[in-house]
Amino acid sequence: MSKKIVSLLLALTMTLCCCSALAENTKHERVYVVTKPDGTVESITDNVRLENADGLDELIDQTMLTSIENLGGKETFTLEGETLTWQAKGNDISYQGTSEKIPTVLPIVHLMLDGQEISAEELKDKTGDVRMTVSYQVTESLPVLAVTVLPLPETGITDLKLENATILSEMGRQVLVGWAVPGMDEKLELPASFTAAFHADHAELSWMMTLTTADPIDVACRELDERIDLDAHLELDEATALLTALRDGTVLPETTGKTKDIVPKITELNDGLTQLDDGAAELATGAATLADGAATLKSGADQVNEGAASLATGTDLLSTNLVTAADGAASLDTGLAALIENNEALNAGAAQLFAAVLQTANQQLAASGLAEAGITLPELTAENYAEVLDATIAQLDPETLKASAAAQVEAVVRPQVEANTEAIRAAVTEAVQGKVLEAVLQAAQVELSAEQYQAAVQGGMIPQEQAAQIDTAVQAQMESDEIQAQIDAKVQEQIETLVQQHVTEYLETDKSVAAQLQQAQTAYDSLVALKAQLDQVNTFVMGLKAYTDGTAQAATGAATLNSGLSQLSEGAVTLNTGAAQLAEGASALATGADTLATGAADLSTGADTLHTTGTIVMKNTILDAEKTAAEKLLPYVEGDLTDALRIFEKTRDTAGQGGYDLRPEGMKTVTVYIIRTDF
Repeated sequence: MSKKIVSLLLALTMTLCCCSALAENTKHERVYVVTKPDGTVESITDNVRLENADGLDELIDQTMLTSIENLGGKETFTLEGETLTWQAKGNDISYQGTSEKIPTVLPIVHLMLDGQEISAEELKDKTGDVRMTVSYQVTESLPVLAVTVLPLPETGITDLKLENATILSEMGRQVLVGWAVPGMDEKLELPASFTAAFHADHAELSWMMTLTTADPIDVACRELDERIDLDAHLELDEATALLTALRDGTVLPETTGKTKDIVPKITELNDGLTQLDDGAAELATGAATLADGAATLKSGADQVNEGAASLATGTDLLSTNLVTAADGAASLDTGLAALIENNEALNAGAAQLFAAVLQTANQQLAASGLAEAGITLPELTAENYAEVLDATIAQLDPETLKASAAAQVEAVVRPQVEANTEAIRAAVTEAVQGKVLEAVLQAAQVELSAEQYQAAVQGGMIPQEQAAQIDTAVQAQMESDEIQAQIDAKVQEQIETLVQQHVTEYLETDKSVAAQLQQAQTAYDSLVALKAQLDQVNTFVMGLKAYTDGTAQAATGAATLNSGLSQLSEGAVTLNTGAAQLAEGASALATGADTLATGAADLSTGADTLHTTGTIVMKNTILDAEKTAAEKLLPYVEGDLTDALRIFEKTRDTAGQGGYDLRPEGMKTVTVYIIRTDF
């Protein structure tokens, strides 16, 4: 082996073992392994250096190694079980030992000659196309960095094609250097092997050297952990929630991680878009309302213009007619003044007439005999006659008197009838029992009436047993609550009928009662006629009073009218002048309203366009863009980034477990496998 190749291997070893400065007690392992191409282990030697960074007098190690030898000094040790104690005296300790434990990583070589598997020994005597694949057998899912160096023979290999490998040349010698990262998650798609394809002509492969370690991966993971000051799971969860809300168009969640400043900005943007769109909609609605109002104003202004012109014409006519009206009012005032001079005489005569009629009525009532009948009337006046006569007429109403007489007779008759209640009940019971018997006979399919059945029983035509059954059925129904209730109702109905018959007969046959009722009827008719006469006189008197009051009010009003028309005539002149000015202003208003209506219509059209083709489109475009972006990013966050975090955590947690020997408590382990494969 040339010195250049040895230097390359040493440089790689130093790089893999010293990729980070360690300021702590560290157990460095260089595990020297000799294997066959199929991964069979022939020998293992673990070269250990205990780095005594704290300068301890005693270093305590844990080991499974045997045949332990101190390589760097004369320090002594004791081994109790797996505890190895060195009397270090402040020095680093270098020692080696052996073990039968299979290394975590082993290179495996597969040679295919023209599609057939072949060994390196057999390849010496063969010619053909060779494909060599070097893969790495990894246990315990440990991610490692592997570099394999294969010296190529000076002759016998041509047309070399490499995958995950390269060729280094030095002083005419070629060295194939392949690399892989076995043990990593498959989703990273990192190479777990390397391949060399070439044409062989009695090619002789002698050996290859493989260096593997997990330390660079462990250092990188720890460095990332220290530099990335955030909760990755929280960030992914909050990013997922945020993107989901954007995709679904729901309320954005509150976040505490890196997105906590983004969420309020997006919310503010979306709220602003909504407010802008709502404002544009309100503007469009308001502009439409304004346009409608302006059109209405224009129509009203046109009507005002027409009305003002008509008003100007009318006020001119009014001014002319008021002169005529003032002359008529003066004549009316003079006539009514003469008319009201007779009002007092007319009212006094009417009062005397009413008093004379009332006096005659009082004399007739005194001679009518009502006092002897127990009816006393006060003297009739214009104020009380209606109330007094209405009360007396009600008292002498024939129907009221007849009802009173009937009540007095009934009070005498009812006890007499009720004294015969038992006889009435017996008759009612007998009649009801006949109906019950006929119902029982019909139910028993006996085609006889109650009388026929009784006659048949007395004549012995009905069997005694059947007759007994029928009698029992009849008696049972007669004793029922329903039949007894019917009997009670019929008895009360019969009593009421007899009482009313006796009362009616008495009133129709007693001559004294009939004479009294006839006298009451005559008095009733006379009083009704008297009140009608008095009502007519009272109506005349009150009508005359209303007439005289009306003429007096008319006279007062005529005087006021005469004065008012004079003032109105003067005001009409002023009104006529104002109406002309109003007509000019109304014309200007109509012109301005037309201009306003045109401008308001243009504003309504513009506001509607702003809303329908501006704010709505902008709002929907931005919200759709947010949704589209969320739909595209969400799979990456939920998939790729989540997988990346899982892979990182798995790699971080396993990369630090790459030691070959046991790990002492409180001491870091850095392990490099130096594996020689002999072909």
